[in-house]
Formats: sequence, structure tokens, C-alpha cells
Amino acid sequence: MPSGILSAGWLNRRRDKRLAPRSETASRVLDELVATAADAACVKRVVVIVAHPDDEAIGAGTLLKGLPCVTVVHVTDGAPADASYAIARGFDSRESYAAARRREVEAALGIIGIPSENIRGLGFTDGEAAFRLVDVSKAVMDVLEELTPDVILTHPYEGGHSDHDSTAFAVHLAAGILQREGVIAPVILELTSYHNYNGRRRLFSFLPFGNLATRTLRLNSEARILKRRVFEQFVSQADLLETFPIEVERFRQAPRYLFTVAPHDGELDYERRCRRISGAEWRAQAERALQALRARKSFRSA
Repeated sequence: MPSGILSAGWLNRRRDKRLAPRSETASRVLDELVATAADAACVKRVVVIVAHPDDEAIGAGTLLKGLPCVTVVHVTDGAPADASYAIARGFDSRESYAAARRREVEAALGIIGIPSENIRGLGFTDGEAAFRLVDVSKAVMDVLEELTPDVILTHPYEGGHSDHDSTAFAVHLAAGILQREGVIAPVILELTSYHNYNGRRRLFSFLPFGNLATRTLRLNSEARILKRRVFEQFVSQADLLETFPIEVERFRQAPRYLFTVAPHDGELDYERRCRRISGAEWRAQAERALQALRARKSFRSA
């Protein structure tokens, strides 16, 4: 049996009973957040943790307009280590490219009412998060312990981008540790990213994973105009953002992932587009990080 199907089936059989109460809570929170997008009232402490400056705008730009108490956290600074990426986009160094991406995301989120002080960067290098999983998890845990969110909105584990998967890993590990310690017990929700589906990149849909609570926010003409204005602030990413439609935003209860198992059968999206790391290598990094965390009596003392 293919590994992706095996993992999903195992999770469904073993964890359905454990997931039922969480699913009920997630459904209620999803309903509240989608309603909030229309009512512009802050009902939950929400922390959005994504890999790159612009991921939050792509996946949840309209939803976030209704969440004035939200904090957005970027795991990476959006600039790869190889300076050729920066030069190709008209910058003279990796550092100047990273600074531009910070200015862009501040301008973009400012349009929907999120001030710069509510935008945090953890400072990891774009494309390198997989090699720093323990450090990323510790940094995420520090943020969560400080902010004690009711809701975390993050990436799914779908093989779309190695940094997306690394962010999902860090969020689930950090939140799980803090929950076991009785510090916080947040609901983890997901925004859509992208993944390989039958040989093509699929946007604004999740990989199937059981009966998880999912909600779709359909953007009216006014919301689409707003989201387009947000997208226009990401000047350095204009060619990429043109590929993302602006008709819907979709959110889901996060499942309990097995990060050492491939998210789906076949080639992952980042394997097709980036040779920096393969899926097998990413999962080996995840296994090493899990072993390192288990080997420590206290994660926070590491």
C-alpha cells in the first residue's frame, strides 16, 4: 500500500475518537473566524505563523482584515542564501532583498489594518528551515508562550514548499509541548498553500485528510479589490502572485500529521521546482529533530 494512503488510513482508524472533540471545537472556531471576516470584530487571540512574507496575504488576506488583534509571524526573511535570487529580482545582496520583503509585507498588511509591531520575523533564511527544525521549533514556542493564542493559523504539511512543511512541523511540535506543560492549548487551523496534484500545482485546496472541519470564504467584488491592493504591495513577488486567484480563501482544522511519512504519493511540488532538498531528506531532518526533542528532558532548557 502506498505510504501516503497508509498514513492517512492509520490516522483515521486510530485517531477518529480522539479527534472528535477537537473537530467540534475547530468547527466552532472556524465559524467564528469566517463570521469575523465580515463583522470586523476580534473574538479570538490569533497568531498566524507562516514561512514567508506574503504567505499570510495569499492564504488569508481577507480573513485577516477582520482580526485587528492578530499577530503575524514569518519564520524566514524571504531571502534565499544564494545571492543570485536577490540579484535576479534587482537587488544587490541577500540582505537588501530581505529588507525589501519586510517593507513590502508591512505595507501590504497595513492596508488591512495590521500594524508593523504586530508583524514579527524569526529571521531564518529562506529555504533553510528544514535544516534548523529544532531551532525553528524553539523560536515558535517562545512566541506562543509569550502571546498565548487561542488560535494558530499556519501551513498544512503537503510538500508544496520545504519551508511551509518546516513551519507546520515547528508549530505542531511547539504547540504540543506547551499544551503538555499546561501553558496553552490553542486550536491549530490551516490556510491553503499549494501542492502537487496529479502532476500539476494545485492552489486553494487541501490534500484530502479524513473528515476535517473546513470552511470557504468566498470573496465578493469589494474583497477582491482589497486583496488585489494587498498583492500589489509585494512588488518583488509580482510574477508569483499573478498565479494566485483571489476568488476564495479556505481554512481547515489541522490534522495530527506524521511528519516522517510523505504527505502524498509521488513527487512533491518542491522536488519538481527546487533541488535544495528532497522529500526523503526533509523527512530525515524531521526524524532527527524529533529524536533530539525526545532526548531532552525539557525542550525549553535546550
